[in-house]
Amino acid sequence: MNKRKAGGMSIAVLAILFFVYNLFVFVLCKPVTPVFWLSYAFMIVAFGCQVASLFLSTKTLDAETVFFGIPLIQFSIFYFFAELFASAVFMFFQSFVDIKIPLLVQTVLLAAFVIIAIAAVAGRDATKAIKDDVKTKVAALKGMGVDVEMLASAAQDPELRARLKKLAESIRYSDPMSTPAIEDVEQRIHMTINELRVYCEQGDKPSALEAISRLDLMLVERNKKLMLSK
Repeated sequence: MNKRKAGGMSIAVLAILFFVYNLFVFVLCKPVTPVFWLSYAFMIVAFGCQVASLFLSTKTLDAETVFFGIPLIQFSIFYFFAELFASAVFMFFQSFVDIKIPLLVQTVLLAAFVIIAIAAVAGRDATKAIKDDVKTKVAALKGMGVDVEMLASAAQDPELRARLKKLAESIRYSDPMSTPAIEDVEQRIHMTINELRVYCEQGDKPSALEAISRLDLMLVERNKKLMLSK
């Protein structure tokens, strides 16, 4: 089931719940005071928050919007049932409650949900940005490894081929994570691999071996700096 279909089914369920809610409210309760309509309006907002939460939770690659490990949709469900309980109490006792009390209580519930929702969306975006950056770094490192493996496959000299294969293994088993502390050495690695490609294509074995030696040292430097930065 794709996310669009799941979202449509969720909206349909909410529409059915909204119909059932209205049926119960207007059968069991009689609008007498403004407290009833105030509570009803807040409940309509709660339904709208469910729809908005479903949209925000399914618009990204992740099935749920996660902030500190808790889905945004779960926050909206907590708010929905809290508002359902509060509005039901105020509707049943509308003749005995001053309008200021339901106004304050339901406003606080709504405000709390909105604050948590904003934090959740911000956390979701920050987490996604980090994941995207990690994927980019991993792809770049794998790409360099593939480049070296291709050079090794094309190399005719046994010594050069062996050194290139060893270098490819070193790249393959390097930590794919990255931090600002190793950006400089990563740029140097990338530039040196480009130089190595040129030397291999030109058949300049001494320069190619020297570039491999430099890359071996840079990979050691990268891994040590990365370890210290964690």
